Amino acid sequence: MEILKNHQFMRLWGNQILLQVAFNMVNFTALLILADRTHSPFVQAQFYTALTVPAIIFGLIAGPIVDITNRKRLILITDIFLAILFLLYSFSVNNIFFILTLAFLTSSVARFFIPAEAATIPLVVERKILNHANSFFLFTLLGSVLLGYSMAGPIIQTFGGLKTQGEIVPFFLAIPFLLLGFILVSGLKDIKMKKPDVPQGHIFRKTFHLFLQTVSEVRTNKRVSLPLLLLVFIELMVGVLSVVLLEYVRRFLTLPLTSITYVLMGPLVVGLVIGIALLGRVEVNLGRRKSILLSLIATGAILILIGLSPALFGTLTTRIVAVVSAFFIGILIVMIAVQARTILQINAKEQMHGRIFSFLDVLIAIAIPVPVLITGFLADRVSLLATLVFMGGLIIALTYLTHNFILRR
Repeated sequence: MEILKNHQFMRLWGNQILLQVAFNMVNFTALLILADRTHSPFVQAQFYTALTVPAIIFGLIAGPIVDITNRKRLILITDIFLAILFLLYSFSVNNIFFILTLAFLTSSVARFFIPAEAATIPLVVERKILNHANSFFLFTLLGSVLLGYSMAGPIIQTFGGLKTQGEIVPFFLAIPFLLLGFILVSGLKDIKMKKPDVPQGHIFRKTFHLFLQTVSEVRTNKRVSLPLLLLVFIELMVGVLSVVLLEYVRRFLTLPLTSITYVLMGPLVVGLVIGIALLGRVEVNLGRRKSILLSLIATGAILILIGLSPALFGTLTTRIVAVVSAFFIGILIVMIAVQARTILQINAKEQMHGRIFSFLDVLIAIAIPVPVLITGFLADRVSLLATLVFMGGLIIALTYLTHNFILRR
């Protein structure tokens, strides 16, 4: 493929792979430690909230800063800070407060890295192969979550398991990933970028002006706002499932927590790959809108099935249902997220890409913490299975309402 011959892109993409895999491996390791220490979905929900809240604080300024500063330098700085924070995790495994604090800090740093890389793609890739580049980055964004999560469990088990020195090994292994990424980005040529027009004045005035432009674009352009909402939904689903499914594996599949790597993450990765392969054909046969709507409905139905299966079947059958469900969820994530990202890239103004992706962070931070906390609380204090069934029904209902009362207007 022509995109693989673009050395600038390969350096940028290589850094994204290394950083995102390390970031997600560290996050899931911390989540496993919290689950092992507390057995509480509510505490795990607090961890996920700590990862999302920084977007509210920094997301408002990250996008404008990305669009007016040296992106290469910004990416290098984030690599260094994340390496330091990952190291600090290894000294905090027995302190819940410190784990939550580090989650907040690492997420704060990432708020600048994510839009910086996303907005740099069009600057190093020719327009005719831009779609290929976006597909690579989106696949990495989704795949790194699954790969990072999949790596954490086996690494911990290999070196002794939870409550041993093995649980801090992923934190140390993440640091070389970031150093390699730093080296790759250091070799990037100077990136020329078209800076947006900003009023004279101090940095806060410029930042606020650029942010208001972004809000106006999102508010008035449905071709931008709807893809953003779909991407928020994917993040919400990942967050909720990360909180709920760990306890689901322990209670209803009667397996060790670290086995989630093989039972759920593995099939999810396979589904993701199959989804990428099928995406073109599905888009041609069904169209983007119909395929997204059907995927949302199918996602809701699968969550209902996962919630009902322990009450309907024995342990072995429930495990099979979980594996198959994870596989199909992987496919459905691709159908929703990849197409939503493509629509967003096509319809958002090029000089606003940094701000648009940063605004996505803000939306995620606003929309996700409360539902995740509520879900964790309900799963902890009411019923985990009923929570899954409710989530599935809610997704189907909201999809129906959105289709009939918004998209048909």
